[in-house]
Amino acid sequence: MAHREHGFAGIDAVAHSGLYALRAPKEFATADTPDQYLPDVPVDWQQLTLGVEVDVHGRRVWGTATYEGRVRKAEVSRLRFDADGLQVLRAFDGDGRRMGIEHDGKTLWVALAQPACRGAAVRVSIDFDTRDPRAGFYFVLPDADHPDRPAHAWTQGQDEDSKFWFPCHDAPNHKLKVAVVVTVPPGMVSFSNGILRDIHAASDPGKRVYDWQIGRPIPTYLLTLVVGPFVEIVQQTEPVPVSYAVLPGREQDGERSFGRTPEMVALYARLTDTPYPYEKYGQVAVGEFVFGGMENASMTTQTDLTLHDARAHLDFSSEPLVSHELAHQWFGDLVTCRSWSHGWLNEGFATYFEQLWQEHAHGPDEFAYARMSAQRAYFAEDAGRYRRTIVTNRYHEPIDLFDAHLYEKGGAVLHMLRCELGDATFFGGVGAYLRAFGDGVVETPDLRRAMEAHAGVDLGRFFAQWVEAGKGHPEIKVAGSWDGELRQYKLTLEQTQDTATSALFAVGVAVELHLDDGSVDRRTLALDRKQQHYWLTLPGQPALVQVDPRGDLLATWDLGLPEPQLRALLMRGTAVPVRIGAAHALANRPSAQNVQALRDALAGDAAWMVQAEVARALGKIGSSAAFEALAAAVELSHPKARRVVREALGRFQTAAAGQLLADLLARGDGSVLVEAETAKSLGASRGAGAFEALQAALKRDSWNETVRVGVLDGLANLQDPRGIDIATGYLHRRYPTLLRCAAIRCLCQFTAEPARVVEALRPWTADTSFRFAFNLASALGGLGDHRAAPLLQAVIARAADGRVNKRALESLAARRAGLGAGKQVDGLRGDVDALRNQLRELVDRIDKAEQLRGTGA
Repeated sequence: MAHREHGFAGIDAVAHSGLYALRAPKEFATADTPDQYLPDVPVDWQQLTLGVEVDVHGRRVWGTATYEGRVRKAEVSRLRFDADGLQVLRAFDGDGRRMGIEHDGKTLWVALAQPACRGAAVRVSIDFDTRDPRAGFYFVLPDADHPDRPAHAWTQGQDEDSKFWFPCHDAPNHKLKVAVVVTVPPGMVSFSNGILRDIHAASDPGKRVYDWQIGRPIPTYLLTLVVGPFVEIVQQTEPVPVSYAVLPGREQDGERSFGRTPEMVALYARLTDTPYPYEKYGQVAVGEFVFGGMENASMTTQTDLTLHDARAHLDFSSEPLVSHELAHQWFGDLVTCRSWSHGWLNEGFATYFEQLWQEHAHGPDEFAYARMSAQRAYFAEDAGRYRRTIVTNRYHEPIDLFDAHLYEKGGAVLHMLRCELGDATFFGGVGAYLRAFGDGVVETPDLRRAMEAHAGVDLGRFFAQWVEAGKGHPEIKVAGSWDGELRQYKLTLEQTQDTATSALFAVGVAVELHLDDGSVDRRTLALDRKQQHYWLTLPGQPALVQVDPRGDLLATWDLGLPEPQLRALLMRGTAVPVRIGAAHALANRPSAQNVQALRDALAGDAAWMVQAEVARALGKIGSSAAFEALAAAVELSHPKARRVVREALGRFQTAAAGQLLADLLARGDGSVLVEAETAKSLGASRGAGAFEALQAALKRDSWNETVRVGVLDGLANLQDPRGIDIATGYLHRRYPTLLRCAAIRCLCQFTAEPARVVEALRPWTADTSFRFAFNLASALGGLGDHRAAPLLQAVIARAADGRVNKRALESLAARRAGLGAGKQVDGLRGDVDALRNQLRELVDRIDKAEQLRGTGA
């Protein structure tokens, strides 16, 4: 499951905002957080046959769930199923005899005619009727605001939502084979797990019956059913059938999004030495999906927000999302976490294999930057929201665990394990793990033992400090100097993390010392104490000292190396992480010489991601020389680098910056994302005429409303009160969801006028659509006014998704803690602006003094 939005505006726009990070609680689990344990599995259900009919326009699904299995316990007298909110009509045994049922609205008990002993065969058929379920089965329909929206429906089982539409064992600790026989309305098709065994006409005119069967056992959360007027495109038939399906008119967008899927299937089979496990692999893009994607076994559901046009394709790709969900077919589907406490075995692997696709398809620089970006997502959560162990059974709802610790930190841990073991041993061990536990359920010790058996090493400390017991990560300060007399380079590494919340780590730190003759001295230094000194004997002074050159270690770095060494790393560092680290270290020492080095790198580095990070570094410096460097780079060729240049220009609240950004916005850009960023930064610059320029840009249509979203972000940055009325207008349901969410975020940044904002948002607390409700719950926390509390309480009362409920509770807690008071936030914003201007003036004075010294004046 993709918890991130993989590049399109959505959840992360709020979740990772700096303002939010200031306000969040530090502890993941509190005193009232319960310990969670698995439900019993007294019967080994081996086959489920779902015979259902779907009335899309009526928001209804009904039919019969037939289970066949054998008793595991010594004796069983009744059968338990999760059945939340649906109507259970009756139950029959294998001989057609009526069975007694008890249903309290959440749990169904079916009485056996007589107790069954261990090993006895059991069969039960349960008739049910589900109307407008609160979760699990979603119906997307045309309405007065969207009369042309194609009617369709889709299921979403993870984490435990299948119980909302059919009776089941709704936990990941049991698997069974599944057949879905579904009757669909005229003009519609269906998709489900496995192969399509048959299609035939139903007894009702125009309706058709689809018969699906998957040959390997799956947990019920991976069961899927999609119904609608989709168009299917077959990409290959051998060795594994691969296809995708979209609503009519989106076929070309589908090819841009899913076109490389067959290549991904081949890569993952090769890396794991494990063939693709199911009869086919399909993807279907649906509307109003509540995640980025969902890895239903053999048939992934994707959000239609990932479908994109040719202009967006310049610098947006669906490949991270597509590769992530595909990886789950091995990690999560074939081998499934036994409990959500060990969900990183699903999501950490999918995150890392997403990055491995980048390595394969786009090279080492993209691979390194993908990992670096993932690490930053984890660092932001760790610093701003909470710190926890990856494995924990303390949570309120399973969805609480689907965070950056589970995904991004989990992926980083797997990469470090690869580095420790080497490629052949790591991938060989992964294949052994898949073969040992295929079609089964696993916990973290199963992975550890499989890797230890294959590698012949003990991994107890590794898993303890990174996964099972340890929290946080190393925060390492680096210092170094050359002793010419001893011909030794003294390198000092110090772990500076707060040991009250994160213990000292025992890690190996890779170091490369490049000499003038072209030779490289490579070493791995053991770091397991607070501070350690290493005296490295060399034939001569190193030209480059690269610590953790490929960014392999999950750690933050404070590079305290001498400035000439940092400039050398920026210009000649052999890997992207080295040059990026040097850029940000130089930004903390903003001399004229260092700014010039950054300017040279911005113009000359061949890697777009280094250009982008150099631009951020220059924006952080904020001097007139930094502005000039950025202004000279506004037309960098790579759109991703160009976008960050525009972002960095927004940090300058000067007339020159405002005019430059206004001119750039008026000209437009070939990249829709660059254009949106320009609008956002224009507002941040607070330039004269910015409001009028942003208002004019609202007329521009774009993929997923990207430009208008950028304009609303710009209006929020501008803080012109006229922006409140504009944003309020975009709350209406007739606008696309992402634009409505941007309107929420925009409004809640007008902290000086909380009464107007609360009144604008009050009517919309009844909107329970996921993205809208999540953004409302998140953004209201930033308003910092007591009048937001009733709105948050209203959101909680109506929340159908645990993520919405959790975020609203966090926002309430932050407000009660006093960290989000509107006046405080306004004061902080003013203080930040004043400090930024003072810093610019100071840096400019230093630059002028250096120039005077250089001329001898």
